[in-house]
Amino acid sequence: MIVFISGGVRSGKSSFAERCAKMIAEPTDSLHYIATALRTDEEMEARIAHHQAQRKHDGWQTWEQPYDLDCIMPMFGGCDVVLLDCLTNLWANELFRDDEWNVHVKVPRIAQQIKQLGEKVKALIVVSNELFCDGVPHERGTYAYMHGLGLLHQHIAAWSDVAILMKYGLPIVKKGRWPCGVE
Repeated sequence: MIVFISGGVRSGKSSFAERCAKMIAEPTDSLHYIATALRTDEEMEARIAHHQAQRKHDGWQTWEQPYDLDCIMPMFGGCDVVLLDCLTNLWANELFRDDEWNVHVKVPRIAQQIKQLGEKVKALIVVSNELFCDGVPHERGTYAYMHGLGLLHQHIAAWSDVAILMKYGLPIVKKGRWPCGVE
């Protein structure tokens, strides 16, 4: 099962995704959190520490993986509920880690890794930001980033069993049926 949760900044995506993962997981399942943020400055360090403190007592196994999801893929199996937070960071890290900004090479590779992970585990919950309200700027890096993120969203939404848009802290189901009272 793949659950795709998107929305604006501070829309409640991450906390909702964590609640979803805990609802899906049975007592014999393991909860895994793939954190994609790079530790770049004091503000990011504080945000990471805050998120870690929130999950501390819930039994999460955290994987700090800012790129190359395939490196940790062998760690997961059919009794794992995996939360990837967030695709927005993962895509930025992958796109800008070298001088090759070829969206048509990098998007299919990342999309395939996410699809494979979703097929391997009990459930994969993917969190991402919606950045397209004001259109896509034509600056080279910004355009490549937003264009690629849009393509990734299309792939993941197509493969997902459930797609949810968070708005004002409220989940709006755009695809599928969410069995836990959210429709």
